[in-house]
Amino acid sequence: MLLKNAIVRTALTLCLILIPLIFFGYTFQKYAINIPHWDDLAVRNSLADFLTADSFAHKIKLLFAQHNEHRIFLTRLFALFVYLIKGTLDLKTLMLLGNLSLVGILLLFYKIIRHNSLQLWALVPISFLLFNTALYENVFWGMASVQNFWVIFLAFVSFYWLIYAYNQARKTYFYLALVACFLGTYTSSNGILIPILGMGILVFQKRYRELAIWAGVSLVFLFFYFFQYQSSPDKAAQISFSPTLIGKGLLAVLGNAIDVSFIAPNKHLDLSMATGFIVLVLAGLFSFQVLVRKYDIDQRNNDLLLLSCLVFLGITCAGIVLGRLSYGIEVLLTSKYKINSVLILCIAYLIILNSLPAHRKQKIINVAIVLSIAFNFYNYLAEFKHVHYLHHERITDQFKIQHSDKELPTSGIYAQLQQPASTFYDALIPALLSAKDSVQSNINIEENETGFILTDKQSGTLNISTAEAGQYTVLRSAQNIYLFPSRIITPSAFQLKDYFNISFLFRNQIRLGSFVSDFTKFYIQSGNYQIGTIRVENKQTHITWTNQSINIQAVQKQKPKQNW
Repeated sequence: MLLKNAIVRTALTLCLILIPLIFFGYTFQKYAINIPHWDDLAVRNSLADFLTADSFAHKIKLLFAQHNEHRIFLTRLFALFVYLIKGTLDLKTLMLLGNLSLVGILLLFYKIIRHNSLQLWALVPISFLLFNTALYENVFWGMASVQNFWVIFLAFVSFYWLIYAYNQARKTYFYLALVACFLGTYTSSNGILIPILGMGILVFQKRYRELAIWAGVSLVFLFFYFFQYQSSPDKAAQISFSPTLIGKGLLAVLGNAIDVSFIAPNKHLDLSMATGFIVLVLAGLFSFQVLVRKYDIDQRNNDLLLLSCLVFLGITCAGIVLGRLSYGIEVLLTSKYKINSVLILCIAYLIILNSLPAHRKQKIINVAIVLSIAFNFYNYLAEFKHVHYLHHERITDQFKIQHSDKELPTSGIYAQLQQPASTFYDALIPALLSAKDSVQSNINIEENETGFILTDKQSGTLNISTAEAGQYTVLRSAQNIYLFPSRIITPSAFQLKDYFNISFLFRNQIRLGSFVSDFTKFYIQSGNYQIGTIRVENKQTHITWTNQSINIQAVQKQKPKQNW
């Protein structure tokens, strides 16, 4: 009977661990698309240069070339791997490789739990925290998923191997830690923390012989990282701020996993800062325990690993604040930076768990499971509209390159690397370019200094079974045509009502209040544009040309300076 209970419990535990991972995978498969976004084009360009380079030395130089403040060797290596297996730069495959690092992080947490003599049951909250849709910005971005996820995984695994190489006769773990350190250093700019923190770990463990090796190799890594290094040409990143604002920014980044903007937008910053303050206090107390108190060496090494990971994430958050605060404190709360805060919560959970007596741990794990499931489910509801809109945004980005600007490569190595994804508009191009009768419409047109906001009031529901479902805005003049995504605005003042219901959760039906399309004048040619809409639903499309038009005077945008 005990065996049966143990088997059932293990099976239930594994199911709970895998549920968020499977759902995360389903969401990825549905919404990820092979369309480049911003820096993905830089990856494409460097891959093209690599493939056409005429010498081995030049190829190596290209792999390690600087990109903004980063060396993205691993991203370029993965891009080359994707090209070798697919014959093109398939960005969805690159995203998949990037997101696999999250599985690696989960497996590493499993090892940490085992080292701390905790049950497998304790891993369930971490899985629900880690695989959540709030990370969507990195998840659906080829370059960012590799850079921002893998650098964390490589840092964690390097610390793991380095710390647990303590008192081992064989140095396999130590040399594996050096390999992970090398890869992490050349994945993202915060990777340079890995060799530095590694030296701190070895000093703390009094492993001076290994410290000499690590320090020597690390100096080589850092020397070549900064060899011919160019500081950021972006002046916005060089503005100075008051210590108070920097402190607020740091607390916000540390705690931005707790995002209530979906239900209480005005409280988002305050709650994130409060969460950041709590984890900062916890980190301070934990640091004192590990660095000052004397206790069992094995448990101390377990805690040293958690502390090392926590310090890496904390300094990364500080770097984000210093580098991005110039764009506004709201930028620090975006999805792109949430992975750090989510992992800080995971580590804080383990720290609290390890500090409790054995008879209380089970209750805390059960509470953590309930809270983490609620966290994961809430984030799915809260971030759905962002994930859905991002997919539409990628589609319209491709339309702009392909049909508006006509800049999609059609021959040569670039055409081979950037092959257009199939979309709903492929079959609509003749209809979009031909003259059609217009219909009376009442789209609200709001013009501001940099662009337009078009609001088309709707009622009823939209079937969102497919990722492309929704409404798109078309602008057509005698010379040009543009396609823009529209946000779905639900009718209820309290948004949660429109998502937390049977129709949305089980029938793929979302209530409509309006479609809102906002776009800037920066990338549109001057002219008088007729407004049209494309409704996509149940794999069917319907084009409507309205009797409304807008006159656009193009605005030239100054492109940010780059070093790539």
